[in-house]
Amino acid sequence: MFGLGMSTYGNLTNASMAYLPFMQYNPFGITNFGGDLQIFPVENYGQSQIGLAFNQIAQMSGWSPMFGGNQIAPFNPYAIISGASSLAAQSLNQLGSQEINTALQAIASQKAKIQAQLQAKDLKPEDKAKLEEQLKKLEEYEAQIKAIATSGMDPQSAYLKANELKVAVNNLIAGKADTTTNQGTENPSGSSSSGDSSGSGDSSGDKPSKTEPKTFIPWVRAMRSAIYRPGTDNEVFEAGCDEITKDDVIERMIQWNMINPKESFMEAFMADADSNQKKKYGQQILDALADKALELGIDLSKDQNYIKCQEEMDSWLYIDNGVADNFNELIKKIAKKMGYKYTYSPYSIWSK
Repeated sequence: MFGLGMSTYGNLTNASMAYLPFMQYNPFGITNFGGDLQIFPVENYGQSQIGLAFNQIAQMSGWSPMFGGNQIAPFNPYAIISGASSLAAQSLNQLGSQEINTALQAIASQKAKIQAQLQAKDLKPEDKAKLEEQLKKLEEYEAQIKAIATSGMDPQSAYLKANELKVAVNNLIAGKADTTTNQGTENPSGSSSSGDSSGSGDSSGDKPSKTEPKTFIPWVRAMRSAIYRPGTDNEVFEAGCDEITKDDVIERMIQWNMINPKESFMEAFMADADSNQKKKYGQQILDALADKALELGIDLSKDQNYIKCQEEMDSWLYIDNGVADNFNELIKKIAKKMGYKYTYSPYSIWSK
């Protein structure tokens, strides 16, 4: 088995969901591409324990062994569902336990480092405060992780929650724990990402002045470099996503297309982000768009593109990359209200 230690992994692919109930019957391979977890058998079914497991489920349904038998009783799909669900629960429990153990080990190690740093005699008051705040947050995460065991969650929800908390712990330790989201931080162009995109405080919905647009070309180039390379530069990618707010989301999307007309930012984002990044930053971008629409007086309550985007962001198992087109239609609608023309190349699974 391989791949478990590669990087953060989140959602299971559809094929993996089919193989998951039989993961305990090794050998199985595990990989992590595109932020999703892929599980697949690496041995001939009929001659391995995985084959025996399939036979066990088949017999529950009233069939003779799957490898070389004939139907001997009426088909019983409920027995298959029950048997496969039982085996899937065992495998999900194993995955969830691994996530919990990994997170708790990271917390214990970081807490020990912080305790040692707090003993330094020359520690500045502001540094001490930061260390104590991180220690407090680690203890909160530790309590949440330990609570999963007694939460009564189903195995799949427990695994996903454990993975979410593990990622949060890793981000906290790396110094990337939600400190800049929706705040006015400096962007690569040197201008603040907070404030009205028109340069005034007027939010009446009038068209902004297009004579002095903000320049986000350095941001576009930095993000493009982070995405179009072997593996994602996650530090640059996440920092760049953190900068997107309602006051500049439209300008950033338009200027991205000026540099990269074959693939919109949302298509590139969906193709490159891992599962946790899609949920966190996808929701952040959607909220920025919704806030801008509200500011401009656009009613999204029945907008099917907005509804589809939110449905995907709320998904636990899988976020469809094709939702990039729904994001783009929403961007196009808002841009038009602002007096901008926004065009994009539709989503495609093929390289452009």
